[in-house]
Amino acid sequence: MKRFFLLTLLTLLLCPAAIKAQNPISLVDETLTYDVIYKWGFINKVAGYASMSLRNDGDCYRASVFAENAPWANSIYMLRDTLYTTMTKEGLYPMKYVYIAHEAGKYKKDVLTFHHSGNTFTAEAVRYKQPKGGGPVTSSTIQLEAQGMTVDMLSAFFYLRTLDFPNMDKGHSVTVNIFSGSKKELLTITYMGRQNVTVNGEKLATFYINFNFTRNGKMSSAPISGWISADSHRIPLKVEGQLPVGKVRAIYTGPNP
Repeated sequence: MKRFFLLTLLTLLLCPAAIKAQNPISLVDETLTYDVIYKWGFINKVAGYASMSLRNDGDCYRASVFAENAPWANSIYMLRDTLYTTMTKEGLYPMKYVYIAHEAGKYKKDVLTFHHSGNTFTAEAVRYKQPKGGGPVTSSTIQLEAQGMTVDMLSAFFYLRTLDFPNMDKGHSVTVNIFSGSKKELLTITYMGRQNVTVNGEKLATFYINFNFTRNGKMSSAPISGWISADSHRIPLKVEGQLPVGKVRAIYTGPNP
């Protein structure tokens, strides 16, 4: 559930270099909140929560997200994840990404420092780990490289919202790079058109998308669907996907100044 929890909230993106928003969406200081709901048979419970913030800082945006289990799920799998990203305002290119995880008694921290030149994106990825029960913190470093637009797991969320969905054709698919921790993956997005969805008792117009992750030519995550508000805010309102047992939905619960 951990991987899906993060993917559903942080990887709703569509970022082909050839598609530019004719009327760019302005990103403003905000904090958005989500419930993550687990459904299996008669079980339909809130399994976790997340809050995501964005702040303007000169020529950059700084964003963060905090995700955690609902109390009832702590006995099954303890999850406390925090992510940070710094990205340029022009182009929304990631500059630095940090992922801190406390999971089932283990500690992990990934720090990625990005650079790009033309169409080439690179990142130095440093991973810190501490085993369950304590002990010394170890570290390892690798270099990641990709051709074409590349994002991290958090900057992806904001890049999505600047794109020109009204001028995209239904069924159009694109593939982009995403660096997450010590690996790179490909994300293929298919735009499915407009749909009305009900969120918190209100029927809203949305852009509907499906997406898949692949690594080394093989699918690395189950397909996920997302619905993004069709207004000027472009807020991801709902995402959902199948687990080996049951289904998980992330539902937008509103702004939280």
